[in-house]
Amino acid sequence: LSMNPDSVVEKEDHQASGRPLVELARTPVVFLALCAAALAYGSMSFLMTATPISMHNHSGHSLDSTKLVIQAHIVAMYMPSLVFPALLARLGYRKMLSTGLLFLLACLLVALMDTTVAHYWWSLALLGVGWNFLFLSGTILLARGYQRAERFRMQSFNDFLVFSVQATVALSSGWFLYHFHWDGLLYLVIPPVCAFAVLLWRTRAFTELRAQLQAR
Repeated sequence: LSMNPDSVVEKEDHQASGRPLVELARTPVVFLALCAAALAYGSMSFLMTATPISMHNHSGHSLDSTKLVIQAHIVAMYMPSLVFPALLARLGYRKMLSTGLLFLLACLLVALMDTTVAHYWWSLALLGVGWNFLFLSGTILLARGYQRAERFRMQSFNDFLVFSVQATVALSSGWFLYHFHWDGLLYLVIPPVCAFAVLLWRTRAFTELRAQLQAR
């Protein structure tokens, strides 16, 4: 019987130990990528889940208006993917992550100004673009931070972390909206956004990534 070469490679990858998961997650490239994806999904789910209730029940807007805002948000989440590869090739990871962060900050600023339909529409559209830039940049950057033998453990840990954050904030969003209202939700997003801004400014991830690329 002939043996499939691909199966041999997969078997070798599973048998290779690689670095411990904790050590791997603490490397600058991987840590930045994990934080970017978690922030993207966490902030997006936290605000998007609360938007229909805030618009319809608290601000008194119609269901049709609420539907238009959610539709604009979904389009803004995925439409930038059409130009994302070209933007990433031109701007690089740092600028794409910074741009995504700026979109997220703009979302919070617009949402804090007022609760008209227009303010909801623009804030959720900006949130969608910010999610796209942060999540895609973080996901692609993550693959730069681990070796081939480490990819299964790292990707599974990344998915567990990101979607655990998403589930937690989505389930708690209604409780926070009830107790702190729409403005309270927006203020709660500011600390993690600022923390990621500091991380992005001080990280050594891009120096490490540049060294990896030069060594190849």
